Amino acid sequence: MLFTLIVAIAAGAMVPYLEPRIRELMGRVFDEAQMPDAAGVRMATFGVALLAAAILLSLAGTDDAPVLMVLGGLVGAFQAEIRAAIQARR
Repeated sequence: MLFTLIVAIAAGAMVPYLEPRIRELMGRVFDEAQMPDAAGVRMATFGVALLAAAILLSLAGTDDAPVLMVLGGLVGAFQAEIRAAIQARR
């Protein structure tokens, strides 16, 4: 369970680094009118990162907890915003 959370957080943290590659891939598949906006590309990248994490965890033989995967992915993807909000409260 802890391994699932760690892998999901790492996958979520990879979203900003994977986003340019996913945008490029989507640009090859879709024309300009079909291309999603920046939030849509980020959401697609988040989905790809969590899918890769789920495949990795499945290959490792762990029992994947979907809620834990999504929670960890969200924490990883929005860790900078979460940290800024916590520091702003101090």
